[in-house]
Amino acid sequence: MNLAPGRVRADYLLAVVGPDVVGRTSIRYELNDFLLQVGGHVGYAVRPAFRRRGYATRILELSLAELRRAGVQRALVTCDDDNAASAAIITRRGGVLEDMRRESPGVVPKRRYWIDLG
Repeated sequence: MNLAPGRVRADYLLAVVGPDVVGRTSIRYELNDFLLQVGGHVGYAVRPAFRRRGYATRILELSLAELRRAGVQRALVTCDDDNAASAAIITRRGGVLEDMRRESPGVVPKRRYWIDLG
């Protein structure tokens, strides 16, 4: 696969239930400098109307399974410092908080969690 410098192989998938798109995930199979700092291997979201129904948990589980199948041993998953729901989901899936980093001044810091996929 020929990618431009600084780009990584990734999949962008929608979570669909019946006729509804309930969320999405971005699965990155390696990390560049930006992803290592604040983006992580997985970026997921659930539409507001579908939150608190377990979709975020399932999206993260399936994303991690895909990384495991691709041979990734440890996954970095990040969330905004003020997103308690996402932090709880990541922690329940085995995430261990390494630290918090800020992309730029004035931006909410990102919590950085590592999840062992071995």
